Amino acid sequence: MTATYVNNLRVAEPADGDANWGTTTNASLEIIGEALGIGSEGITTNADTHTSTVADGASDQARAFHLKYTGTLDSACTITIAPNTMKRVQIIENATSGGHSIIISQGSGANVTILNGTKRIVSLDGAGSGAAVVDVTAAAFGSQAFYVPAGTTGNRPTGVAGAFRYNSSTSEFEGYTSSWGSIGGSGATNVSLTEATGNGSTTAFTLSTAPGSENNTQVFLDGVYQEKGTYTVSGSTLTFSTAPPNGTSVEVTGFSESSVGTPGDGTVTTAKLANSNVTLAKMAANSVDSDQYVDGSIDTVHIADDQVTGAKLANNIDIAGTLDVTGLLTADASVSVTGNVDILAQGDLRLQDSAGGQYVAMQAPATLSASYTITLPVNDGDANQVLATNGSGVTSWVTSGGLYDAWSILDANTNLASGGQYIPNSSSARTHTLPSGSAGSTITIKNNGSGLVTLARTSSQKINGVAADATMPQGNAVQLVYVDGTTGWLEL
Repeated sequence: MTATYVNNLRVAEPADGDANWGTTTNASLEIIGEALGIGSEGITTNADTHTSTVADGASDQARAFHLKYTGTLDSACTITIAPNTMKRVQIIENATSGGHSIIISQGSGANVTILNGTKRIVSLDGAGSGAAVVDVTAAAFGSQAFYVPAGTTGNRPTGVAGAFRYNSSTSEFEGYTSSWGSIGGSGATNVSLTEATGNGSTTAFTLSTAPGSENNTQVFLDGVYQEKGTYTVSGSTLTFSTAPPNGTSVEVTGFSESSVGTPGDGTVTTAKLANSNVTLAKMAANSVDSDQYVDGSIDTVHIADDQVTGAKLANNIDIAGTLDVTGLLTADASVSVTGNVDILAQGDLRLQDSAGGQYVAMQAPATLSASYTITLPVNDGDANQVLATNGSGVTSWVTSGGLYDAWSILDANTNLASGGQYIPNSSSARTHTLPSGSAGSTITIKNNGSGLVTLARTSSQKINGVAADATMPQGNAVQLVYVDGTTGWLEL
């Protein structure tokens, strides 16, 4: 005879005289063991709906007492657990990625929303097409109260926006947005309760107090917590997106700030002052000293003009911007400026000696027809070199001696430079290329080698008015001066 699968674990129930009774029973025992364990079921990426059907008489992850859902979501996903006649209690965990909730359903009845990264103990009533799912955890005290997790500060779980717990270390309720923070305890917060009954058509309910926003409310329908995306709050009116069914118990807990009595001496710590609403008017004179200031807590808005003196400036001054000085700037430390330093009204930059008495000053001319910039070289140069400009304010180091460089002895093909003095000294023919000349550029050269020297032109510049290169046998010497585009390099 054929086995049936009518129990809440969907294991086989052998019929009398079943020839496979032993095999069927062993399989059923294994499935019962599986039902007492932990299972994991993946949801198709970004699915909005998912069905978990507990298989008849076969291994199935959805049968596990602790069922963990995985996968990646881009929105809340409604999960239907089948068959809808199965009655049981399960721990269901939302271990999906993406930060979205899962909604556990069995039929058209109530469902339970499980936030990302959290678990719920739920019961399935197995009532067929109208089956409902109830959050056993939230309904621990019925309609009179609901239980929230409690633990020490060290027991805090990984924070998820909207999480709510009781901190036994601080004796306060606390919640999580982007970090854990106190939301009341010992009379610091007013808690109001509004109770009503749904009629299937009314969506707007008047609260006993105005909570300010949805974030200050906890809403339950028949003891089942409702996500804040399912309703809005304006003043003291709470409006559901869908009217609660007829006969549904509506319970709204609202939170609002209340005044707190004056704390006793020594009872307010620095941790309680950070990011708080404690104003100066509530503080006694001299009640806050340096121990109460944290990094970045004093900004320029709270420093009166002309209240920072030189005695208060030890170490470096770092300025990102422009430093305007109308008087004499003195400093015992360095001043680092990202930007410009403007010394006004023909002031000067003074570099004092080690005794702090005599100085060397740099000063702009009294009158300028236009502004200009002098750019210094990238290094400190070599011995006997001096600064020279390219005519556009860019300076470089050149060998001292006025217009001419030191004599260079050449043994290979060379690109000549303006102001250079050269002695070719090779037994082989060599080509030395003239620079691109400008009016007044000069080259001095004498061939001491036995090889013929060719003076090659740059571009179309001429030599003695002729568009041709020049040659220098051994012993020949010449000084060339660039005149203009017609003459080019002129032999002296």
